[in-house]
Amino acid sequence: MTGGTELSQFSIFGRIAAIAILLLGAGGCSRSDQTASQQVPAPGPGGFIPDTKPVPVARWIDATVPRGTTIRLSLIDTLSSATSRKGDMFRALVTDAVMVGGTVVVPSGSNILGRVGEVSPTSLPLEFERIDTPTGASAPLKARMADAGPGGAGRTVFRSTAPITVVLEEPLRIQVKQ
Repeated sequence: MTGGTELSQFSIFGRIAAIAILLLGAGGCSRSDQTASQQVPAPGPGGFIPDTKPVPVARWIDATVPRGTTIRLSLIDTLSSATSRKGDMFRALVTDAVMVGGTVVVPSGSNILGRVGEVSPTSLPLEFERIDTPTGASAPLKARMADAGPGGAGRTVFRSTAPITVVLEEPLRIQVKQ
């Protein structure tokens, strides 16, 4: 009788194994309606599904802001004739976008980098040297203070967040991201 019990146990296990193989084989051969590149990513934490679209290729065009154009800035650094020295770097942000022909050429939030000129007790001249836009464009900049003569003569303190206006002394040639 033991031989019959072993035979029936083998038959049951054999049948289960055969069914499992058939199911696994059928699952592996089944075709998904979505290819690997079309599969929807699994939601991450908080149900966030990342964007899987390819990044479009950036298109850049050359633009020129004419000489004499005013640009409104807000200083990031505080400058003073008592503490600043010739060559000290300073930073400012463009507060109002500069448009040329209906196109934003210099977006607000662009960074202006400059240096302090020859400091005296009665003046703190600022030299504006470069502009970096949030889109990644960068260009040399030649500008002067609008509310004073060349170099900003007459002011000895510029506070952080102080609004200032500069005038381009040379055309600003910069790339604009489309």
